[in-house]
Amino acid sequence: MRRAPVLVSVSTVCVLLSACAHAPPGSEAAPGRTLPDVTRSLLETLEADGALAGAYVVDARTGEPLFKHRENVRLLPASTMKVVSTSAALSALGADFRFVTPVSLEGSQVGGLFLGDIVAQASGDPSLGSWRFPETALACERIAEALQARGIHQWRGSVRIAGTDGVDGLMGPGWAWDDAAYAYSAAPTPFVFRENVVDLALARAPGSTCADAPAVQWTPTFATLSAVVRVDVNADRTNLSCMRAGPGVSCTWRSPPGGPCPQAAAVKLAVEAPQDLFAACVDDALARHGVTRLPLTLEAPTPPLPPVPVPLVELMSPPLSELVRVTNKESLNLYAERLGMRFARERTGQEGYAALRTALVAELQRRGVPPKDLRPVDGSGLSRYNLATPRGMARVILTSLQEPYGQALVDSLPVLGVDGTLAGRRTTQATAGRVRAKTGTLTGQKCFVGVAERPNDPEHPRVVFALMLGNMDEGTKPNANEAFDLFSTALVELPLR
Repeated sequence: MRRAPVLVSVSTVCVLLSACAHAPPGSEAAPGRTLPDVTRSLLETLEADGALAGAYVVDARTGEPLFKHRENVRLLPASTMKVVSTSAALSALGADFRFVTPVSLEGSQVGGLFLGDIVAQASGDPSLGSWRFPETALACERIAEALQARGIHQWRGSVRIAGTDGVDGLMGPGWAWDDAAYAYSAAPTPFVFRENVVDLALARAPGSTCADAPAVQWTPTFATLSAVVRVDVNADRTNLSCMRAGPGVSCTWRSPPGGPCPQAAAVKLAVEAPQDLFAACVDDALARHGVTRLPLTLEAPTPPLPPVPVPLVELMSPPLSELVRVTNKESLNLYAERLGMRFARERTGQEGYAALRTALVAELQRRGVPPKDLRPVDGSGLSRYNLATPRGMARVILTSLQEPYGQALVDSLPVLGVDGTLAGRRTTQATAGRVRAKTGTLTGQKCFVGVAERPNDPEHPRVVFALMLGNMDEGTKPNANEAFDLFSTALVELPLR
């Protein structure tokens, strides 16, 4: 007979944790002062409020189960799916793998005039043109410099992208359509530039009222999107929301009546045609380097030879370990999808979500994770069709630790109270820097998967864990972050038995 839920308040659990923070390993802990007692009480409190909760803790070296609570319940993994896709990519490609995007000239050079096209071969590199890395931010500069080095001062032609035909680059299955305008939902197109993102900034002139139309500024300045901004001064709160509208976006800037008038707002928006953004970037770089682009309508000399592709420059990504690090630290959906697609191509010869599912299922089965424990649909966790159990998610981490890339994956996980999506979380003297976890969040769902160090426990000095919460209401107490704070503290400080 299942025992009735034990209702424990947040403050009570905190008292239990602090009372046994320094209990020596192997000592006989008082009731309620072990990881199983405290965590089970915490999870049953959540379940009594209508939430779903599952947890699984295993020894990081042996895989021995140390704590289980509904470890086979299937919930939405949300962004913890990035652990699955990034570990799969590391396994197939290696931590030192780099994407290479070749750029060539297809045409003929007549003196200082080039007649033809600048062609980039899509490689799926999610970092091409990104501001996150010095080497990727200068992609267009490198193309302009390479043209200059060939003595080209004038150019008549187009910027083209090759290698994108027949490849699925739309939103993933189960993604929310009303997220499409925002950077976190940028489509994982076969050719990515500047993370398929532009920045929109709104500003009101000094002395203007809330009802006045704001000035609109795009970053980068060569972005060609259009924006229609509507002002709503009768809203219940201040915010800026945008939706797709043809080739641009339609935004509403809201503020409450009689409240302070916001003077500025900014949002990162997804672009549907990254090839156009890339072409505009190349044009801008060439103009700044003194390479004049002639209109296509102007008559030009007939090339003396048939067009022959000539390699111009190769644009290279940082190593995969660095791409995985930003993917998991910052929870970058586009990176996770593109790394997953590259993994699928390596294993199946194809890209697309069907190929990704096939490749991930095979990889999980290789690791001993059956479909009933983890059903992957995409690489980022945006899909509402993904399903996973705490047991399945913990096993992904556990098996990764046993492979050569294991440390690269661990290094990519946010550190509690230090960086990434865990930078602002509460820590104690004992837990600071000792918990690494990938977080996952969708409406009503919260997940944490990672590794915890137990420096005072010689028998189990390192554990792998998964905590998955579902059906969380806005009024659920403790909330998901509070629950993780308590759980992570117990992982590090409390006896396991």
